[in-house]
Amino acid sequence: MTNPNPLHLANTAQNMARNAPSGDATAFHKIAMVCMGVMAVSSVVQMLHPLLRDLLKKDTERDSHRGRHR
Repeated sequence: MTNPNPLHLANTAQNMARNAPSGDATAFHKIAMVCMGVMAVSSVVQMLHPLLRDLLKKDTERDSHRGRHR
C-alpha cells in the first residue's frame, strides 16, 4: 500500500469544499490547511536534515578528539 500524498489530499479537500454546503466546506478547508501544513513541515525537515546530520557529526568528532587528548 502506498502512503497518501498530502498534496493530493489537500487538492481533493479543496475540490470537495467547492461543492459542499457551507458547514461541510469549512471542515474540508481545515483538512486542506492541515495537509498543506504537513507538506510544509516535511519540506523544512527534509531541507534541514543534512545540516543537522553535519552538525551532529562535527560534534561527535569534537567529542572523540577531546577523549583522545586526556
